[in-house]
Amino acid sequence: MSLRLKMQIRVEKPTGLPTVKRLNVAAYARVSVDSDSAVHSLTNQVDYYSSYIAKHPLWTFAGVYADEGITGTKTQRPAFKNLIRDCESGKIDMVLVKSISRFARNTVDLLNTTRHLKSIGVNIRFEKEQVDTMSAEGEFMLTMFASLAQEESRSISENMRWSIQKRFKKGIGTCFCLYGYSWDGEKFNIVPEQAAVIREIFDSYLKGDSPDMIANRLRDRGLKTIRGTAFNYNQVCRILRLEKYTGDSILQKTYRQNHLTKLKKRNDGVLTQYMATETHPAIISHETFERVQQEIARRAELGYLASHSLNFSCFTSKVICSACGKAYRRRTVRTKPTPQYCWKCSTKIEGTSSACNSRNIPEKALYEITADVLQTDTLSPELFDRRISRIEVSPNSTLTFHMTDGSTIERQWMVTTSNPDMRRRLNGTDSHADSGDKE
Repeated sequence: MSLRLKMQIRVEKPTGLPTVKRLNVAAYARVSVDSDSAVHSLTNQVDYYSSYIAKHPLWTFAGVYADEGITGTKTQRPAFKNLIRDCESGKIDMVLVKSISRFARNTVDLLNTTRHLKSIGVNIRFEKEQVDTMSAEGEFMLTMFASLAQEESRSISENMRWSIQKRFKKGIGTCFCLYGYSWDGEKFNIVPEQAAVIREIFDSYLKGDSPDMIANRLRDRGLKTIRGTAFNYNQVCRILRLEKYTGDSILQKTYRQNHLTKLKKRNDGVLTQYMATETHPAIISHETFERVQQEIARRAELGYLASHSLNFSCFTSKVICSACGKAYRRRTVRTKPTPQYCWKCSTKIEGTSSACNSRNIPEKALYEITADVLQTDTLSPELFDRRISRIEVSPNSTLTFHMTDGSTIERQWMVTTSNPDMRRRLNGTDSHADSGDKE
């Protein structure tokens, strides 16, 4: 007798197609020239990728990241950085790029970026070269095309440098944005309102005003620079030193280190500089400009003019702490919405808040009291040197003016601001008063 066992296997019919993961697809676009045609090109790229990604049945549109007016060799590309950040956070599975040259012309950076994205599962597809970073031959093709793009960038950079130097030799500059002038595409034309400000700056400086005082007046009147920002100390100093307001131009003051970093460096004899005369209408005379340069040199020798990192005035080395005998130095209390300065004992700056019991004096109060002592509306370095030998600051908020004729005059100051934190910082009673200081 035999037994037969029957095994029954139940097979279920498929109810539908297997699930396919949709990809989050983004695109990166860039134009390297900030012009109307470039903006139009960028707009077309954004429209194209938005439509192209939306039409694909298995893609989900994840955005178009676009940088405008930035070269591929620069690393400070905000949209590019946002793209990488979103890839790392898992928001993007694939990136579409028109060409390798749009992505980067630095081979090393390109390979590092693509390898990093590949390691986290993000694919990059370059349409022009038909390169897919996830494919087997992707990296080889990418390296070859990227090297060609980098060499093309070097060649373009060398050609541009040659062209610029040829223009310099002919006395043709490359600066087309200058306060006091407008550029019509062929030549500079004087803007009367701005030219009047330039003349005022030069005249005020020759009358004894400091760059800070001039900048403060211009800010109080709501005047803006060529870039739409408020005037400050450095901008006034730059105007005072700029030979272009005489109608002449010193060409090739700076140069680019190389075509990859594009780091701008001051030309200290590395390349030839060219002096081109009468390249455009003059706003001030050569005589006025030379007088200002002599005055700048004179004040620099006395410690009145600041470098880019230091700020001085006629008070430098003349304001003395009566408690420890050290000189007061100029410090920044805050920078926004408008700069605020005070003068502070060197002992407290170099040591701790308890190193000296002196008090800070607001610069505005120091100017106003000194001008009152000298009975003048405009405080000039010449008048200060002629009348005052030093100013002693006492912990009880008293200023003692030692005059050159041997007499002394005492004045007291009071901080009138309603902001208690600012009042503490100006008075020197706040232990954190130096958090934003700079000399």
